[in-house]
Amino acid sequence: MKRFFFKIIFILPVVFYSCDVPLNPNAPFRQRYALTGIMRNDASVQLITLTKSYQPSDGLNPLSNTNDPAVIGAEVNMWYRDTLYELRDTTILRTDTSQYKDSVHCYYVNNLQPQPGEYIDIEAVLPNGLLLQSTTKLPDVQSYGFFSSQDDRTIPPADGRNYIYIGWEQIPNILYHPRVVITYYVKGSTEKREKEVPLYYDNGNSTPIYPAQTKVTFFTIDLATINRALNEIPEGNNDKLQYTIANIDVQMIVYDENLTTYYSSIQTGVDAFTVRLDQPDYSDITGGFGIFGSFVRTDFYIKFTAEYLKALGYY
Repeated sequence: MKRFFFKIIFILPVVFYSCDVPLNPNAPFRQRYALTGIMRNDASVQLITLTKSYQPSDGLNPLSNTNDPAVIGAEVNMWYRDTLYELRDTTILRTDTSQYKDSVHCYYVNNLQPQPGEYIDIEAVLPNGLLLQSTTKLPDVQSYGFFSSQDDRTIPPADGRNYIYIGWEQIPNILYHPRVVITYYVKGSTEKREKEVPLYYDNGNSTPIYPAQTKVTFFTIDLATINRALNEIPEGNNDKLQYTIANIDVQMIVYDENLTTYYSSIQTGVDAFTVRLDQPDYSDITGGFGIFGSFVRTDFYIKFTAEYLKALGYY
């Protein structure tokens, strides 16, 4: 008991002394630079942004800064298939609700539509002479061999099942992000429209659950869920006969290794009650920070039978 008492006496002065030290939440400021760009095979215009770190105007709240931290006047080049592409700077109207009011400043290149399995190198020389570099390889995904030969081609399936099955090739250490949409037209218009289909409904059949990033290489959707999506297409009091249903389009996004690592690093935990105190800052930029990645989009189409659509009032 006496030994325990002396331990308390020894600790108390340390505790009292530490309380007199003022708390400073600000670490010494270091200017840092970031390059961010996602190359994609389904577009011919590629964009990247260059930004810099900043100190909040009030010292603590980052939202207090209203000056866009974009880096202007850099020299940005990309190499694809041994061809040099010089990126030009431009601005894009801001559509977000951030604290910045000016347009988004970015760098772009036209007429560059990279193909699966190809490399893209980037180099940005900032006005202060700092060099940022990175490389991405688009996933080597070929649409004719990516989806499974066992996938359903029609709705309903030929064997009479009450669900459809979609599977695809497994690529090690790669994330997939499928999106399932019904494509259709309003009669009198040539504009193709989309209605997204969830995997299922949760919370008493009221909340749609859509596909997220995953390493799983298949999914299934009940015909009841597809029926519900089809019945939600008509707007207002429009008759279903005013719509032409085309097909189901499985739009598959396949991330490269850079994006896969990034998304895996920002997962918050195993459930909504988990808080990570050691959130990592993943970067694949040499000389700075940021993400330079790519993805490949490939599509798989499933047809509706005429009898199926007619039973729902569309034919």
